Amino acid sequence: MYYIPIADKLKEFYHHLSTADVDRTIFSAKFGDGKTEFLHQFKEKYSDEYTFYTLYPVNYQIAPNEQIMEYIKRDLLFQLILNGTLTPIGNIPDSILLQWYINENSFDIVKDIIKFAPSIIGSGSQLSFVLKGAIALAESINNQCKKFKEFKTKITEGNFEKAVNIIGNLSEGAGNIYELDPISWLIAQSIAKQDKKSVLIIEDLDRIDPAHLFRILNIFSAHIDRKYLCSDKTIYKDGEEKKVDELPNKFGFDKIIFVMDAESTKAAFKNFYGSSNYEGYINKFFSKRVFEYSITKFAHQHLYDNIQYKYRIDLSLFKTALESVGFKIEQKSVRDIAKALDGFEDAYRKEEVRITDDSCFLSDTPLVKLLAILIRLGIKRNQLSKCLKAIYDKLKETEKLFIKSRYESYFINLLGCFIMDEFSIPNNGKICYNEIGYQIFFNKDLDGYETLNKVKVLGDINYLERNEFSEIEIDWILEKALRYVN
Repeated sequence: MYYIPIADKLKEFYHHLSTADVDRTIFSAKFGDGKTEFLHQFKEKYSDEYTFYTLYPVNYQIAPNEQIMEYIKRDLLFQLILNGTLTPIGNIPDSILLQWYINENSFDIVKDIIKFAPSIIGSGSQLSFVLKGAIALAESINNQCKKFKEFKTKITEGNFEKAVNIIGNLSEGAGNIYELDPISWLIAQSIAKQDKKSVLIIEDLDRIDPAHLFRILNIFSAHIDRKYLCSDKTIYKDGEEKKVDELPNKFGFDKIIFVMDAESTKAAFKNFYGSSNYEGYINKFFSKRVFEYSITKFAHQHLYDNIQYKYRIDLSLFKTALESVGFKIEQKSVRDIAKALDGFEDAYRKEEVRITDDSCFLSDTPLVKLLAILIRLGIKRNQLSKCLKAIYDKLKETEKLFIKSRYESYFINLLGCFIMDEFSIPNNGKICYNEIGYQIFFNKDLDGYETLNKVKVLGDINYLERNEFSEIEIDWILEKALRYVN
């Protein structure tokens, strides 16, 4: 994939994110402006300092609220497993394991209670039955304790796959706080034990249907600056024991990045909630400011630089070609530009083009490259003739302003060797276009391939020996050149 150089922007965002009083931020850019690619490069560049976790809530939008946190936990859990940072199972406290055990075996426990309940509620004359119930209860408790020890052994001595299976079964019953807390603790503890700062990236929020966007944002908001229901839970972070209640967010991430187009989100908010205070709502999701990111103009300039200096195509004429068919380059996103430049050498072929036995050239001419980049940007093939004619008209206009300028023969230079045929070669490279006669001169390299050296303008064809000139047409040249465009 072709990358637009964004080193300065990466550094700018790094300084923004690493500020001590920034624990959450909005990374805002328009759709198609390269947000995902930027963050991909950011994660690669700063992986020594940060551990990144990424969520894609676009996958949650059809789920009910009580299921969304379940999906989030599953996604985080498996990222922890994949990068090998899930906390060792042996470190899980008995209080957390007991919750897992109760949820895993709740049916058996309730069944035991029901079995002796009639004895407990019996009358005073049923003392023997009460004693039997009490004995049965004690035996049940003893049995459950033994089972819990077996459960603990299975968890602490088993592998991660078994643990994940247990967690997976546990999380099927969404909505019960006792089912969710143990998983939350495991994720929070695993994240806290990392040597690097943790960053949660919430991606592609601008891909979510507006009808679901604010519902999902509200769920994330509910777990920022929240207090846990079980205040006795602790984790180890930075070498000391801390209460889970003291974490800045549900899982204790050091930094949270919300990825969206803040302007389109604002428009959607106004559409749904009218004159409600959007600023007050959105401020919950960033600490200091929204980080605005846009390299569209830079990407366009990068495209122009490639065209002018790498592909040797006159920039003003390139723009003229686009304008002739109503093409607006400013409407192209960073992604569009990157796709156009990605593997551009594969957009055309460098092959031998033989005109006569003694005349041969290579097909990777400026004309072929111009046609290839126009097509990659979205110009249709049936529009290319109009593009070339617009370039010619532009040059003719320029000639009127600058007498004897370099522009008078540039168009023929652009068409290059494709203007030659079996008739023009023996006639010393004489060709005619638009009633003007030209003579083409070539250089031949050590491999025997010819390249256009210079073009001499001979003047009005009516004052020349017309039968010495090979008359050319744009469509005929286009047909030959397009054979080498992929």
